[in-house]
Amino acid sequence: MDYRVARRQTLSDMLRRSALRHGPRPAILCGDVRWSYAEFDAIADRLAAGLVAGGVGEGDRVAILARNSHSFMAVRFAVARIGAVLVPVNFMLTPDEIRYILDHSGAKLLFVDASTADAASEAAAGTVLATYGLTDEWGGLPAELPDWETLLRDGAVPDIATDSRSLAQIIYTSGTESRPKGAMLSHEAVLWQYQSCVIDCEWSAATSRSMRCPCFTARSLTR
Repeated sequence: MDYRVARRQTLSDMLRRSALRHGPRPAILCGDVRWSYAEFDAIADRLAAGLVAGGVGEGDRVAILARNSHSFMAVRFAVARIGAVLVPVNFMLTPDEIRYILDHSGAKLLFVDASTADAASEAAAGTVLATYGLTDEWGGLPAELPDWETLLRDGAVPDIATDSRSLAQIIYTSGTESRPKGAMLSHEAVLWQYQSCVIDCEWSAATSRSMRCPCFTARSLTR
C-alpha cells in the first residue's frame, strides 16, 4: 500500500473514496441525469484523461463560466484529479470583467454553458487556448462550440503528486472597489469547509441536499 496516497486528502481523493464506499448510491441528480458515486468517479477519470490528452497539466488553470449542472461538477473533480486549478467565474459578470479574470488567472481552458456562451465568446478571444460547452437545461450550445463530452477518454490518469496543501481553486472577489482579487484555496481549505458543514448540520450517509448556491462560489460543496 502507498501510505502517501492513503493519507492524502484532496478533492479527487474524497470522490474516489466515496465511490469505493458508496458505489451504487446516488451522487448527482440533475434534471434527467442520475449518476451514482461509481459513475461520477468514472466520468471524472475519463474527463481527466481527456484534459491531460489536450495538454492540461498540474498547476494549469481551467476556468468555468456556467450555471449549476452535472457537467460543472464533472469538470470540478476532473480538474482536481490531474492537479490542475479550477477558476470558477461569476456568470453575472460583463465580458470585460470576465476577460480580466481569464487574463489575470492565466486560464488555459474555458468551459461555458448556453446561458454564458455569447459573453464567453467575446471575453475569451485571444485569452484561452480552447473553449468547451457544458450541457444543461439552459438550451442548446452554439454549433461551433465542442461539447465537454468530446473530451472523455478511456485510459489511466497519471498519479499527480498533489497533496492537501496544493492549490485547488481560485475564487475571485466581486471587485466592488477595485479590480477583483483571486483568493487561492487549497484542497485542505475546501475540504475543511465541507467537513465543518457535515458536522454542524449533522449530515449522514442518508442525507440528500439541494445545491442552492451557484457553483462558482466558495460554498459550492456545502450549500
